[in-house]
Amino acid sequence: MEDIKAVIKELEDLEKELQFEHFDSEDALKIGMALIDEAKKRNNKICLDISIAGRRLFHYSSDGNAASNDVMIERKKNTAMYTGHSSLWAHYMLKDMRMTIAEKWNLDPSEYAQVGGAFPIRLRNCPTVIGTITVSGFPHTTDHGIIVDVLRSLKVDD
Repeated sequence: MEDIKAVIKELEDLEKELQFEHFDSEDALKIGMALIDEAKKRNNKICLDISIAGRRLFHYSSDGNAASNDVMIERKKNTAMYTGHSSLWAHYMLKDMRMTIAEKWNLDPSEYAQVGGAFPIRLRNCPTVIGTITVSGFPHTTDHGIIVDVLRSLKVDD
């Protein structure tokens, strides 16, 4: 049986670990291309979006993806921006509370998703989330995991 509170704490620790000194279009390009390469290594299609301050810096959708992947990207992004945490954090927080996104935060489930795949972009010494890195195409925990794997491989704090 999974310890949900421990998972939530681990997700919060990841968000602290994977912060940036700066973030610009070149960072988005580097991360986006690395995510595409990682999806290809895993023999999977991917849809991804990297946005800051309401501005889309990178978007990609593999051939054969359904339009629903783009819709899910927006829903996941909305959740991460609303909560200030990863959408996987929101998933487990709601699971722990035995509530839906509509019950807890009065959010429309057609606009917000309670599944993993959106990771917050945070700058060190900045108290707010400035954007998101969002993936759709894998199971939702893997969507989250591929972002973490890529960010760690790129050593985001360098």
